[in-house]
Amino acid sequence: MAAYQQAPALLCACLMLVLMAGAASGGRVDVEDMLMMDRFRGWQATYNRSYLTAAERLRRFEVYRQNMELIEATNRRAGLSYQLGETPFTDLTSEEFLATHTMSTRLHASEAARRHRELITTHAGPVSDGGRQWNRNYTTDLDVPESVDWRTKGAVTPVKDQGACGSCWSFVTVAAIEGLHKIRTGQLVSLSEQAVLDCSSPPNHGCNRGDPAAAIDWVSANGGLTTESDYPYVGRQGKCKLDKARNHVAKIKGRKLVDQNNEAALEVAVAQQPVAVDMNVDPILQHYKSGVFHGPCDPEDRQPRRHHGGVRC
Repeated sequence: MAAYQQAPALLCACLMLVLMAGAASGGRVDVEDMLMMDRFRGWQATYNRSYLTAAERLRRFEVYRQNMELIEATNRRAGLSYQLGETPFTDLTSEEFLATHTMSTRLHASEAARRHRELITTHAGPVSDGGRQWNRNYTTDLDVPESVDWRTKGAVTPVKDQGACGSCWSFVTVAAIEGLHKIRTGQLVSLSEQAVLDCSSPPNHGCNRGDPAAAIDWVSANGGLTTESDYPYVGRQGKCKLDKARNHVAKIKGRKLVDQNNEAALEVAVAQQPVAVDMNVDPILQHYKSGVFHGPCDPEDRQPRRHHGGVRC
């Protein structure tokens, strides 16, 4: 009986020795894991993120850990003009982020040629077929201010979230029209990205990719655009709701184009209104928090190259 009682004690002692040996050899790693897990839980709470299974949660934790190591290593670099940090995308791999929040450059040859020359801006009034270009000769008599911020002028709505749908092209289209509508009428109205997403595809491609120029042409041909509250965003392409799309709150008559890679022309355009732009995306922008980003504009090693729509305001 005494031998039987002694066996569990020996077993417990062995287990304690094993645990102590594990702690001695890898205790530092375990502490780091625990601290990183605490940060991950805090990130989950901040962004209201949950997962269906424990396995998926563990996988996302590993992605989060790798991203945080990249973020912290980047921020330690001397002379950096920007800072990285936690974002709603810190549990996504670079490939997942680019696939769901950017667009590829797979365009028809004629569209690719036009994109090589121009960026897009909406502008009230009739324009020639295919649009006109802002350039130095066209606007030499315009005094461009040292700086302009259309947000302070009330011409930019609060930041919106496209979700996991690659619909940035519809958001920049709407943002440019919202700004122009405010400038022309004095009223800032949140307009419908979903109407553009549903009703201008084709020729656009819904959540896969699209062209603000084609979207602007649709708004012009449609006679205008309805409000976000009337036709709310759902984060996926659906069937065009014609009864909603026919409600015209903001109207445009056409568009003008800005020479690509021409900062002087872009400054002239932005001095007059918020401008929809298309930019190449460096994967590190997934973690951008603040500052002025400097990085490769046209990475040759990534095919197809990824783009994202934005608004210069």
